[in-house]
Amino acid sequence: MTAYVIAFDSTHAAMAADDALRDVPRAMIPTPRQITASCGMALRLEAANDESAFDLLAIADPSGGVAHLYREVPSDGGHVRKADYVPL
Repeated sequence: MTAYVIAFDSTHAAMAADDALRDVPRAMIPTPRQITASCGMALRLEAANDESAFDLLAIADPSGGVAHLYREVPSDGGHVRKADYVPL
């Protein structure tokens, strides 16, 4: 499984997405430093592939435009603390 981060333009959107994805294992996290445009809150979750991640994004952001999806790519021997985030 691959880790993904959904960053939000507003705190309200982040909280609504957290509620919409309540049946999906996820964690509300501070937005990683590498992701600059957001309200400061993000959801980290795992998906089998990019297509599955986009399906989860559609649930998190049904009207489109307030959430941004990133793939987490560990950059230092698999340690997430040194991850890069690839926008999708």
